[in-house]
Amino acid sequence: MSPANNSIELLNWDTDFFGFKVGRVNSGPGKIDWNELFDKLSNQEIKLTYFYSSEAINKAAINENIFEVTLADKKATYLKKINGTPNTHSSITTYKEEYPEIKLQELAIESGVYSRFNTDSRISREKFKSLYRLWIINSVQKKIASEVLVFSADKEIDGFITLGEKNNRGDIGIIAVDGNKRGKGIGRSLMLAAEQWFANHNYTEMQVITQGDNKAACRLYESCGFAVEKTEYVYHIWRK
Repeated sequence: MSPANNSIELLNWDTDFFGFKVGRVNSGPGKIDWNELFDKLSNQEIKLTYFYSSEAINKAAINENIFEVTLADKKATYLKKINGTPNTHSSITTYKEEYPEIKLQELAIESGVYSRFNTDSRISREKFKSLYRLWIINSVQKKIASEVLVFSADKEIDGFITLGEKNNRGDIGIIAVDGNKRGKGIGRSLMLAAEQWFANHNYTEMQVITQGDNKAACRLYESCGFAVEKTEYVYHIWRK
């Protein structure tokens, strides 16, 4: 098999956020030429690169003198056909504030415990927290989400879910439930509310992407009728 044609895309938002050059490998078909890839990364002075693969990498075949290749995530995309319109729990409403309150920010950070930006030891805990704060801020302000639904039974937010679109499908960005309120069906209620919202907006499919190690989330999605559409291995390539 001929070597893949690997191009490097500089990710401007990630570069600005982390304060160093961050890129992503856009790999063509064929076997990866790691020496060629590392040369390109060196020439462009990229410190962190995201590499997505449909299968696990054989690290024994990689010379890691200059770069370190680490499995950061096994990402699962769950898909469900929308059938009918389920009922929305009476405690679920649209979040109306223009800026997320502290509890919402805390839940967003809690939702990312299995995130590759939290499990990668070379990314600081504060950077991880900032990333998820920005995620919920931009979601509430409708920059990266169309709607945010919250579950609030006693005037305090017990959980939330963000809704948007990706690849012409309804897309769930974040779902989080207060750790002290889990096991009460809140996550399932939020998922059903999301399905109703997507149905009302004429979507026929909905998806959610999660970390393969987040077993609780995977069980929730499967119990709600989702099935795994694809799995991707996500690697972080760090310049030493």
